[in-house]
Amino acid sequence: MTKLECENKNELKAQCNHCKTIFSAKSSSGTSHLRPTQPSLGGVPFIKNYKFDADKCRQAVSTFLVYSKHAFRTVEEPGFRYMMRISSPNFKNIRRSVEEKLAKAPGLICLTSDNWNSEHTNDEYICISTHWVDKDWKLQKRIIRFRALFPPYDGLNIADELVLCLSQWGIDKKIFSITLDNASYNDVMVSCLKNHFRANRAILCDGAFFQVRCCAHILNLIVKAGLELADDVVGKIRNGIKYIKKLRIHRKRFYDVADKSFHLNVTKKLRQDVCGGWNSTYLVLESSLYYKDVLDYWGQRDKDYQIFVLSNEEYRNVAILCKFLKVFYDVTCVFSGSNYPTANLYFRGVWKVHKLLLDTVKGPHSFLTPMWAEYSLILSCAAILDPRYKLNYVQYCFTTIYGIHASDFVETILSNLRLLFDEYVKRSKSTSSSLAKSSNVSDKNLVDSSLDKHNVNSVDFGFGGDFDESDDYKRYLNESSTMSEKSQLDIYLEEPTLELNSQIDVLDYWSKSSVIYNELSLLVRDLLAIPISTVASESAFSMGKKVITPLRSSLKPKMVQAIVCLDDWMRAKGLSTGNYYSRFIV
Repeated sequence: MTKLECENKNELKAQCNHCKTIFSAKSSSGTSHLRPTQPSLGGVPFIKNYKFDADKCRQAVSTFLVYSKHAFRTVEEPGFRYMMRISSPNFKNIRRSVEEKLAKAPGLICLTSDNWNSEHTNDEYICISTHWVDKDWKLQKRIIRFRALFPPYDGLNIADELVLCLSQWGIDKKIFSITLDNASYNDVMVSCLKNHFRANRAILCDGAFFQVRCCAHILNLIVKAGLELADDVVGKIRNGIKYIKKLRIHRKRFYDVADKSFHLNVTKKLRQDVCGGWNSTYLVLESSLYYKDVLDYWGQRDKDYQIFVLSNEEYRNVAILCKFLKVFYDVTCVFSGSNYPTANLYFRGVWKVHKLLLDTVKGPHSFLTPMWAEYSLILSCAAILDPRYKLNYVQYCFTTIYGIHASDFVETILSNLRLLFDEYVKRSKSTSSSLAKSSNVSDKNLVDSSLDKHNVNSVDFGFGGDFDESDDYKRYLNESSTMSEKSQLDIYLEEPTLELNSQIDVLDYWSKSSVIYNELSLLVRDLLAIPISTVASESAFSMGKKVITPLRSSLKPKMVQAIVCLDDWMRAKGLSTGNYYSRFIV
């Protein structure tokens, strides 16, 4: 406080040196009116009004590490964690938070995995992401591994890496499926994983639902094979667009002509494709059809451009190719999502692609059979559990492909779904029975003690003999009730389907229906969490390219993993990572 001079000598005033507030300094005023300024004294909040801020705490820890040049591993030391636990009980390690979410996942967990090679370090990285539906029926995704592999990069080595990762995170007995691309070493890896899970009795239906092949990879191979047949036409369009977009004066004149002479919406631009990306090639072809008349007009007035002009026959072929690619493009866009369930949508998308190929490609279709057979089991089961499709839509799709033999495929799929549902029913009953036993132990002890207290004599109603039919009678009752009562799956299938094209949140539907279908909803929760593409893992490679640059190629693999995982976890919490690295990563 600083004493102030007042005009009235009978008054005494003082000013706070920190908040600059002026107070009465008379001895008769006491000190209670000075309390409001106490929380801001010295910039330290008053402990009674203190509110924990995790972000500020992490920033303070990062500042401590950077200013004092401590090693980053300091925060992993037991002593540091003990200090933080005592000083800030609300402070939680981010990794521990993810571990808790995985441990508390009400159902099983699905995985995606893919490999990536860094061009700057030539290291081979593996990315493993987890997918599950939480207690609020929201789809969750977290990257739990982004680590450099040691050679050899074969299926056995990668399987060991996966098992180690799952064991470290404590989820090695909670895995439902894994989504992979079609690399040959993945077959060896899946075989090793199945053997490991079988030994630990942690696999359902002997692994029939365990492996899911990345659909985007399959579609990519089919489209690239089709585009090879139109390389000449696509090349002319690609080079013609490059010619127009090369000079600014050409671009300005082209769009002026399109706007004033042909009255086209020039906010839709000519597109250029990315090497190796067929979806961008489709956008190139689509934009060339949109500006067809303008491109012809340009060819009539620019001699250098005339070599890129397409004939009417070539334009007809491009239109057919665009119509063909649009189905693939729309299906791929739906399949590439990772924030909503895609397993239930995949059957309809793959069926549309299959039907298109059957109607378009002449001759034998033997190359289509493996693709459809590979996905029909898992995807049909997921589609059946979508209230818009159910069994009728699956029967319709199979009928259009296999005709009179469709019933055989549908029967196989339905029997597998029943087997999977039965396993979930057994697991549900074993869980509830174990809980009942633990809760009944104390009740039984109370009853026994009560009987002893009242000295009640037990009476034998067995009518003599060594044969006790009670266990056999219980089995008879269970079997008869099973035969007479319909399962939840049967009741669900008998209910009318919703409108085919209705827009519903399938997870929200099952969240509300879980009260009625408590056992079936356990199966649905896990089945709808299956990702049908490895996009979730591949998207991490884009982040990896930003982390490992020519100027940052000496980062240790452990630090790369920390940055990539942290970025994914921050995004999952809805936090922007734009300024995060500038503050915390040096």
